[in-house]
Amino acid sequence: MSGFVSFLEEKFVPIAAKIGGQKHLLAIRDAFAGLMPLVLVGALAVLMNNVFFVPWSLLAGFIGGEHPFIVWANTNLAPLFGIMDSGTLSILALGLVFSVGYNRATYEKQDALSTSLINVAVFISLGALSRSQEVASWVGNYLAAQGIFVALLVGLITPEIYFYVVRKNWVIKMPDSVPPAVARGFSAVIPGFIAVFAWALVAYVFNVFAGASLFTWFETTISTSLMSLGQNIFSILLVSTLIPLLWFFGLHGANMLEAFMSPVYGTLGLMNIDLYKNGIRVVGSGADQLAVWVRGSWDAYVFAGGSGATLALIIAILLVSKRKQDREIAKLALPPGIFMINEPVLFGLPVVLNPIYFIPFILVQPVLTLVAYFATVAGIAGPIVNSVPWTTPPVLNAYLATNGSIGAAFIALLNVAIAFVIFLPFVYIANNQKD
Repeated sequence: MSGFVSFLEEKFVPIAAKIGGQKHLLAIRDAFAGLMPLVLVGALAVLMNNVFFVPWSLLAGFIGGEHPFIVWANTNLAPLFGIMDSGTLSILALGLVFSVGYNRATYEKQDALSTSLINVAVFISLGALSRSQEVASWVGNYLAAQGIFVALLVGLITPEIYFYVVRKNWVIKMPDSVPPAVARGFSAVIPGFIAVFAWALVAYVFNVFAGASLFTWFETTISTSLMSLGQNIFSILLVSTLIPLLWFFGLHGANMLEAFMSPVYGTLGLMNIDLYKNGIRVVGSGADQLAVWVRGSWDAYVFAGGSGATLALIIAILLVSKRKQDREIAKLALPPGIFMINEPVLFGLPVVLNPIYFIPFILVQPVLTLVAYFATVAGIAGPIVNSVPWTTPPVLNAYLATNGSIGAAFIALLNVAIAFVIFLPFVYIANNQKD
């Protein structure tokens, strides 16, 4: 075992660390993190409607959709929260293209505001040139989740054009007497013009020769393929395995893979929210069906106590460990573990680079993923149709994220029990180890 761990540490970790530190991937990761206020505010608005106010809400399921309160709330309160949704979840792609530009410029020590605004200008230009869609349709479809992949494309490429022109010094220079803010604005004119013109040319070519906007083409080709790949059980299991594998070597697995997880699984989650609020209840792989697995599925079913379902490990240590030091660490790690923070147990026990816990720590997430995936496919657990804070405790997370699915809460609780069983033998093994 130690030889295998040493091999991974020597060959795998440096590559993973290099990929995880790639500046474009970091920009994607941080850009999605920057969207969390919009996502959580919008998700809370959708949650309020789905739980209390609309005829298909959780409350309506108990008191009836024709109850006077539901009728009144659907008329007077639901539209208010719908407006909140329109200003948050419905403009996520626009927010993302700004956020990616901001983060890329920050890493390159360039003008972040100008870069971000040029990104937005390009994104809007691509929609404005569409010949195959009405403007209202484009706004309704592609400013939200469906436009995220184009937002990423624009967000990553446009800054490179902008930075190239700036580094070539093709900028308007103003006298020193001009205020810095005004000077920065003028210096961005030529780089901004070139970037917007380049994308306008691309959009025009697509409209003339493909008969569709870049948004439509991307959605019917690239986006669909990536979404299908994201729903493949083997892709899901690969992510579930890599996260704890990276963590075992002290690398933040979820953060390192977030640049892949958010564009694919985060987008699927946002689409689920949109489909659910429009009355879609069927789970499947079709265009108008709820996705089986989204970004929130890991939080709801797999990350019980954090990556590696370490809440179960903490419970096992508290119940059967004879090692005083481990028990003390488990006591300290329990409160943050309930809220999905597990650095105290990962580095305090430790789990990181501890050969005793290598097998269960790597094995537990794929097992829990399989249980939750097939429970969702079978209809035992409801699909994830809402975004809740990742610090929401296990079981409650699943219940809220599925809009009150008792089956989802049961599967989340079952997964904690399964993780406990997986960790238990290794806690007994640790009892026999000398300090």
